[in-house]
Order: sequence, then structure tokens, then C-alpha cells
Amino acid sequence: MKRSVVLILISYSVLGLAGIPVRAQETDSEKETVVVEPGNNLRAALEKGVRLKAVGQPITAKLIEPVYAGEALAIPAGSTIKGHVSSISKAPMRKRTRRLLNGDFTPPKTARVTFDQLVLSDGTSVPIHSDSAAGLGRVANSRYLPKAQRPGVRKKLKGAVTPLREPNKLQRLGEAVVTSLPYHPEFIDQGTVFDAALLEPVSVLAPVQPDAASLQGSDYLHLHLLTPINSSTSTAGTQIEAVVSQPYYQADHQLLYPAGTRITGTVQKASSAGWMKRNGSIVFAFRSVQMPDGTTRDIHSTVGGVQAERSEGLDVGMEGEIKATTSTFARVLAPVSLVGPSRGVADMTTQKTAWSRSGEGRKGFGLLGAGAAQASASTAIGFGYFGAAKRLCDAFITKGSNVELPVNTPIFLRLDSDATSAALATR
Repeated sequence: MKRSVVLILISYSVLGLAGIPVRAQETDSEKETVVVEPGNNLRAALEKGVRLKAVGQPITAKLIEPVYAGEALAIPAGSTIKGHVSSISKAPMRKRTRRLLNGDFTPPKTARVTFDQLVLSDGTSVPIHSDSAAGLGRVANSRYLPKAQRPGVRKKLKGAVTPLREPNKLQRLGEAVVTSLPYHPEFIDQGTVFDAALLEPVSVLAPVQPDAASLQGSDYLHLHLLTPINSSTSTAGTQIEAVVSQPYYQADHQLLYPAGTRITGTVQKASSAGWMKRNGSIVFAFRSVQMPDGTTRDIHSTVGGVQAERSEGLDVGMEGEIKATTSTFARVLAPVSLVGPSRGVADMTTQKTAWSRSGEGRKGFGLLGAGAAQASASTAIGFGYFGAAKRLCDAFITKGSNVELPVNTPIFLRLDSDATSAALATR
């Protein structure tokens, strides 16, 4: 009896081991080689801040957008790309004015990074050849929402403090302390985004079936700009071009526009920024689609959103107008900053403590101002007014911001339902 049980267990063990290679083979058969053509860009962000030291310094980032080839998901979001700092340049003197006025004498540096290795989620490493890229600040999606769907004040405040809850808090706090010094090392901040454009094709194994998430369809057609747009230099009639970055499905999972489809359009209206904080705006539209088979279709669409640096504060209107905005918080805070030095003038004892003096001095000239303000209450008040004047000037007087959309900027396009139906009818 015991011998029979042993034989049965051995038989099951052998059958189990024999089944392993079969399942592995079946898994491999569900994938095929997909080629990602040159021109596709890898949009990745740093998960951890890096102190900028020298050319050749290693850099690691993770993809924040998937990369598609046609309708196949070639490189999923979350994959890692590795590279190095290829060059470091200093900003011209005219761009250092703001730092100098804030008591920061460190010349701002711009690092360009070249990525040469792609590491997929399963650990597979693939060599890549990409163009060098300069980092962007933290990016945010700006989309038009009907009034009923717009977030309230509480949700806006929750979104504003989201960066404070991100990992590596101690490291970011240390960087903030170091960068507050009058002269300090430069950092590539956590969340910095790089757009690495491929210069040579990359072959990867990808699932045969289309991505399940994209099959569900989307409210937007996802594009990447191929032509830079600027509200101060672009004029009405300027030709622009973009490429579909994610396959677009409609009407019972029918593929309408595969990734790689070229779309052309024109700038319809552009307003440059002006003094007294008058911000720029721009309106553009895409009207023609060039399919991979060479055929051309008309398209009727409206820009529904854009992904750009958070600091630009872009706003998208119902008709697709993109405007640069000035922070409401900054406009409110600017007049309030007059309260401190004004109280000091009325009652000099309010500037008696070292802490109150350093607060006014820091507003005016950073750590150097905080130190110099300890000389007297009058000095502290002077730095306080200087800081308030800077804030009032930035909020109400200086030249406004232009809308700047560099190459590879993600655009979210709303397609008219009639145009979608017509495109499906031509298939």
C-alpha cells in the first residue's frame, strides 16, 4: 500500500515538472516581436532627486506613459530607462536676475541627459539609442471640464499638497535646506520629466492581443506635438503637426487611429503676453489625418486638454483656447505681504525679536537678508518692504506668461461624433 502511494506521488511530480516548460512555451507563444520606430519618445520622470555633479553621471527614470506600435502595447508605463548626463550648461545672465534678487548667487545650470538602456518590468534589458533631452519641471494635465464637474476648493487644496505626500520626504527636505543657501550645489529634482526621442528602432517582445485598457475606448485622442507652439512667436495660419501616441478605438472596439498616425492642423489665433500681467493665449485645431496606409481623411476636433509644466498654470477653455494663468494665491498673498513691514513702521517693538527680523529679511533677500536684518528693526522693515514690492510686481506689474508647448507635448483631442462616424464609414 505504501509503495503504491509513493509511486502515485512520484508520477504526479514528474507530470508537474513536465508541464512547466509547456506552460512557459505557451506564454512565450503569446508574445511577438514589435518594432518601435525612430521618432517615438519615451516620457520618463525621476523617482528620486539627484545632485548634479558632472558629465557622465548616471541617471535613472521611469516611464510615465506607455509606448505603442500601431495597436500593440510595446513598452508599458513603469518601465525603467537608464542613461547619463551628456552635457551641463549655464543659463545666461539675464535669466539669473530673479535668483539674484532673491539672494541666490548660484548660476542656474541645465543638464541634458542621454538614455541608452531600457529595462522592462520583467527585468529584460534592451539597448536604445536616443537623443539627449533637457528636463522639464513637474507636469500636470490641464483639461476643460464643464462647470458641474470642476473640482471644489477642498479638492484643489488636496491636489496642491499631493507633492508633499510623495516618498523621499527627508531627501527633499534636505535639498530644500541646501538650496536655500546663497551659494549651493544644483539638483535635478524628483519628478523632473525627460522626453527621450528614439534615434534607432527598438525591438521588444509584446503581447499579441491589443492592450485591454485601450480597447475600452477613450474620450480623448492622445497626441504628441511634432511642431513647437508658442503664443508669442506662432501666428495665425502656422502649420502644425502631431502624431497619435495611443491607439484610438470607437464603436465596439473598432480601431480608428493606430499609434503613429500623423495629424496636421493650423494655429487659428495667438495672443502674446504683455505687461501688467497680461498672459498669452493660443487656439489651434487639427483638420487632416494621414493614415499609415497613405490615405488622408478630414477630421473635426477640439483641443480638450494639454500636459505641460505645472508652473505654467495653463487653462483650457470649452472651444480649445489655451491660456496661461497667474496664481490666485500669489495675487492674494502679494498685498498681504505688506502687513508685516507696515506693522513694524507703526510699532517698532513688533520687529524686536530676532525671529521676526529674520522673517522680514528672508522675504526680501533670502538667508543673507535674514542675517542682515538682525542689525536693526529699520533694516528688517526695509527688507520686508523690498520682498513685498517683488511680490506685488510679480503678481500685477511684470510681463505675463506665454503659452509654450515644446515638441513632444501631450495633447488631448476631443473628436466630434459626426467626424468619428464618418471615419468609421470609410473603413
